[in-house]
Amino acid sequence: MGYSERVKHLLRVTALTALVAVAAGCGGTSPSPGQSADPSGRQGCTDAWPAAGQATSTGPLPLLANSDLAPGPTRLIVGLVDSASFPLGSPDWNLTSEVFDITTDGCTPLAAATPLPFTWAITNVRGFFIGTTTIPVGAREIGIAISGTDAAGAQVLVRVTTSVQPAGIAPRPGNKAPNIATPIAATDPHGVAGVSTDAEPRASFYTHSAAKLIATGTPFLIAFASPAFCVSQACGPTLQLLKDAADRHPDVVIVHVEPYQMSWNGTRLIPVLAASGGLQPNSIVDAWQLPVEPWIFTVGRDGRIVRSYEGIISPDELDVALAELETP
Repeated sequence: MGYSERVKHLLRVTALTALVAVAAGCGGTSPSPGQSADPSGRQGCTDAWPAAGQATSTGPLPLLANSDLAPGPTRLIVGLVDSASFPLGSPDWNLTSEVFDITTDGCTPLAAATPLPFTWAITNVRGFFIGTTTIPVGAREIGIAISGTDAAGAQVLVRVTTSVQPAGIAPRPGNKAPNIATPIAATDPHGVAGVSTDAEPRASFYTHSAAKLIATGTPFLIAFASPAFCVSQACGPTLQLLKDAADRHPDVVIVHVEPYQMSWNGTRLIPVLAASGGLQPNSIVDAWQLPVEPWIFTVGRDGRIVRSYEGIISPDELDVALAELETP
């Protein structure tokens, strides 16, 4: 599947939505370490790891929401559900993760255990545990060991494996940001309503084109999300986080972009559907090569990506990212 076809497929079924759907197919069971697939290609402690894409667990079923795992610094986005596919987790859980390159050594973690803090995607409904790691070049498969306690203090121990792409799709920190114009309200005949499906848009998010910001060396944050048509339902909450953060960082430019092809129906924006009935990425998403939405980037004065946030973002992560862009 080529890039364009893959993006169109993934934008129709986002990683965050697929989480619960995949969990429903798990049937509440997890293979034991002894049920691992043929370990050829794995090195060391192969019996400790389940088959690729599967998990062993003391109870919670782990589902990795990342759509673009590749070598380099990585945010791990982990969801937990119970055997009935009900989302688990809250800020009261206390988990850490260790990551293993089981292509080369399934016995030794790549680094010391790191915190796996919880972030709500939809407050008090569904959230994810987000950690960081660095995937080494050449890794074809990684194992993630998650341990700690749930809100009641019960022990949690989960092992999950996943494949790794040789190279990423979306731009990485250090890459040049795509130099493409983004819609602004001032040049649209319908104003803000012609460039955003947000029911309560913040006008400042539609004042600046990304291409002009890059040309003038202005740092900015750009968010790709469709509040009205986001399959994961996480886009509206993400934009609300951005609005709250904009109040705390009023000097930072924030740009919101709808990721789908849209048309004006006389009253509002609606998606231009493909012949199959699915949503279609627009030319801006094609330029940025985004597999899913929502997605947030920060761009520095030199026009290069500073930070990249797939899926959800925590208020703390957002504050750190925006503080880096503030004028000294």
